[in-house]
Amino acid sequence: MKLRSIIRFAALTILALCLAEEQAHAAEPTSIRMAHLQIKENQLSDFNASVKEEMEAALRVEPGVFAIYAAADTSNPANMVFFEMYKDENAYQLHRDTPHFQKYFNTTKDMISDRVLLELVPVELRDRYNTPADYADAKKDAQASSIRIAHLQIKEDQLPAFLDSVKEEMEAALRVEPGVIAIYAAADKNDPTKMTFFEMYVDEAAYQTHRDTPHFQKYFHTTKDMISDRILLEAVPVELRDKHNTPSDK
Repeated sequence: MKLRSIIRFAALTILALCLAEEQAHAAEPTSIRMAHLQIKENQLSDFNASVKEEMEAALRVEPGVFAIYAAADTSNPANMVFFEMYKDENAYQLHRDTPHFQKYFNTTKDMISDRVLLELVPVELRDRYNTPADYADAKKDAQASSIRIAHLQIKEDQLPAFLDSVKEEMEAALRVEPGVIAIYAAADKNDPTKMTFFEMYVDEAAYQTHRDTPHFQKYFHTTKDMISDRILLEAVPVELRDKHNTPSDK
């Protein structure tokens, strides 16, 4: 009888762990959008005010919006970048139909002189909330002040090896580096060889320290010949909203 109880308890524990893992994966975003917007300089202040209002509302009332991060090119603040994570494609479409998005869209449409929109899928999403740290005093709510964005073209026959290297490097960076807040890797929905990275660091020094680490150097030297083209952008935060820093009404 005692053995039967132990077996039953073990089975229930395994079931609970499986359900927890399933729920965790269900809570991961499956749809990502990135936008590069060129804002008219004399409209930048009004644009940023509209963006901040819309982002706060989206994270507060929409369960399917996981994060919206807005950043500006350090050399040209009118060059804005948005990295947005949604539960799924339906959540993104629902977001576009909300009153707050429609208000933002109608308010800002004439403030934008150029735009490039990317539809992406997650490859590896690493941050302080999903990667346990090896170091003490790991503050999950640390603020980012330095952002890096990379668009990489990977050689098709090298893609599996590249992904193995990048996933290893990302896990190590979030596990051991106090200055790394998040590294998100995504691929073009229609072409997995077109990779996009959105990276957040505590400050510029943390980014430079990251580049000197053994795991980054290993990644860099392993993958440098796997990349046929790259576009790199240095940015600063304008507004960083996610489920962790914005209380929900739901």
